[in-house]
Amino acid sequence: MSTVVIGAGLAGTFAARELARGGEDVVVLEATPYLGGRTRGNREVLKHGQVADLGGSFIDIGQDLLLQFCVDNGIGLKPQIRMFPKGPGPRYSGASILLGNVVIGGTRVEDDVRAALAGEVQDALDAVPPAETETLKAWVRRAGLSPAAASAYVMQGAFNPTARAELVSSWHVHPGDIGRICWILQDGSDTMARVAAEGLDVRLNTPVRLVEKVGSQYRVHTDTEVLTCDNVVVTASVHATRRIGFDPVLPSWKLEALLGTPMSQGGKAVGQYRGGAAIAAAAGPSTMTDGPVSMFWLKQGPEDTIIAMGTMADVGDGMLDEEEATLASLDRHIEAMTGTKAERIAGIVQNWTTEEFVGGVVNLGTGGFARRTALGAPVGGIHFAGEATGEWPTAMDGAARSGLRVAAEILQKRRAHATPSLA
Repeated sequence: MSTVVIGAGLAGTFAARELARGGEDVVVLEATPYLGGRTRGNREVLKHGQVADLGGSFIDIGQDLLLQFCVDNGIGLKPQIRMFPKGPGPRYSGASILLGNVVIGGTRVEDDVRAALAGEVQDALDAVPPAETETLKAWVRRAGLSPAAASAYVMQGAFNPTARAELVSSWHVHPGDIGRICWILQDGSDTMARVAAEGLDVRLNTPVRLVEKVGSQYRVHTDTEVLTCDNVVVTASVHATRRIGFDPVLPSWKLEALLGTPMSQGGKAVGQYRGGAAIAAAAGPSTMTDGPVSMFWLKQGPEDTIIAMGTMADVGDGMLDEEEATLASLDRHIEAMTGTKAERIAGIVQNWTTEEFVGGVVNLGTGGFARRTALGAPVGGIHFAGEATGEWPTAMDGAARSGLRVAAEILQKRRAHATPSLA
C-alpha cells in the first residue's frame, strides 16, 4: 500500500478520504473499537434512538469546512444557536457568558446580579486587557476584580476542561473561541467521520506499536501484522503519539514539541430527561455552573425529551469515575434552573483522561503557532495531523483541515516524483 493512516478521527478519516480520491492505496488503523476519535458517540444508552456525543458536539461559526461537508453529504444540523448572548457591549467578550444562565452554589443567579457581574468584568477587560497567555486567575488578580466577579469569570475556563479552570489561558475566554454561534448535529458528531470513512479500509482495535524506516519505505507494526508503505500519517493525540515507537527516533525538535504539548484533563457528562420543552425554556441553550459539571448545553429530542451535555474538568476528586454521582450533579443544575425535580431517563459519563489511546479532552494550544508548526511538520515520509497541528488547535474543523493538509503534502510529493524533469 502507499499510505498508512494512524487514527480514525476527523483528521485521519479526512486525510484518508482525500488520499483515496487522489489514487493512493490507503489503510486506516484505529487503536480503539470506535470511529470518530474524540467525536465518539454512544448509540446504546439513550432512549428513542438518540446519540450521546461523548466528545466534540457542536460546530462553531467559522468552521466552514465541516459546515460545507455536512451540507454536501446530507448530514442534518439543528438550527443555529448562541450558547450565550452578546454583550455587555456591542461585541462578544469574556464577560458575555455571564449574561447567560448561571448556577452558583446550587442556585440560579438572577438576571440583575448577572448583569452587574458582567458589567464589572467588561469594565476590567476594557481597562486592563488580558494577555493571551495570561491565566484567568492571574488576570483577575491583576485587574482587581471583586471576589464575586473573579469567581464567576474564572468559572468559564472549564468550558475547555483542564485540571483547574483558573489555569486556562485567557485567549480561550476573551473574546472567546467557542459557543458564540454554533450548530449541533441532528445525529451524533461522529457522523462526520463515519461519512468520511465510507469505502475506506478502516481497521478498528488495531493499535500501532512501532513505525520503522527500512530503506525508502516504512514498516508499521501492530499487534498482529506489519504493513509496508511509502508514507505514514500520524493523527493520534499527542499523548497517544508519545506511546508509539519510532525507528529511527524522531528528531529532538519534534519530540520536544510532542512532550511540551499538554492535553486538558476531563470528560463529558450526558443526561437525557423528560419534560424537554420546560427544561429548554428554563436552562437553554446553555448553563454555566460552579459545580462538577461546569457547563452544559441542550439538544431537544422526540417525545418531549432533551439531552444535556456537560463538560467536566478532572480535579482529582474521582467524580469522573463516579457516573451516578456525576449525573446527579447534572440533575441538580437542571433543577436549580427549572425549580422542579429533573426526571432523568438515561445518562452516561465519559472520562477522556483515562483513555489509553487519547489521554485527555483536547490538545491545549501551548506554544502557539510555533508549536503547532513543529507538531505538524513532516519527518521524511512520516506526516503529522490532528487538532494540535491545526489552525484551530482545539476544534473539530482544525482536525479535519489538518487531515486535508497532510493529504495534499503526500499527493504533491507523488505528483512531483511522477513528473519527468525538463531537459
